Amino acid sequence: MRAHDERPAEQAPERTRRPAGAVRAGEPCASPLAALSALQRTAGNAAVVQLVTAQRMLGPQRPKRKAVSDSPYGNRPVSARQQAAQGFDPDMPRAPELPSRGPRDEIIWSGTRDDIGFTPATTTAVLDAAPSQNANGRTEYACAECGTYIPRLSDATPADGNRHVTIDHITEIIAYVQANATAVNWQVDGRNVSAITRAEAKRWANDVANLRVLCAQPCNGGTRAAHSASRDYDTNKAVWWTG
Repeated sequence: MRAHDERPAEQAPERTRRPAGAVRAGEPCASPLAALSALQRTAGNAAVVQLVTAQRMLGPQRPKRKAVSDSPYGNRPVSARQQAAQGFDPDMPRAPELPSRGPRDEIIWSGTRDDIGFTPATTTAVLDAAPSQNANGRTEYACAECGTYIPRLSDATPADGNRHVTIDHITEIIAYVQANATAVNWQVDGRNVSAITRAEAKRWANDVANLRVLCAQPCNGGTRAAHSASRDYDTNKAVWWTG
């Protein structure tokens, strides 16, 4: 038998199988998760972390709430050019605006929570009225919602987590002030004005009868805080002209 060289038959180059979910350059990804997986394979974990961090910083683009009420007394810009651009007639007299001071030079309440916060005396009075106990080397107060005894923030330890004392309104703060405060009435340039002074608003915001102790979490946080009625008031500038 004649000797001969045996050469292996030429084989077609082996195809590299793509991993499941892999995407060729330029191909759209089936889902955000697939896009992250593709980025991880091509650029590494650091690129994925950088992308996710950037997206979290941007967050959902929610429309900004208006800071001024939709009334004839607000929303009109100062310059004639901006007035014309927004549909105002620059030649029409401007609507009256709320004076910053009352008839006796009192400061007018802004209509928000910002300038009627709790005083130290109010905090002390609310805590004194709440059930309390001495435990763990400190004074703990009962949450009016869940009954758990909780410390003040200054006495809290890491073991307490977010369970520490907060002072909360029973009836929402803005509605309570508006329902109970006595307005001051006077005239400015021949127009009747009715307004609540800051001192009067703060007096009712600090009314101990409408206050209670709640633990910061979960009773005074989470969905309850997100749906607080005062959030609807905080972005509405008060307009007090009555005629």
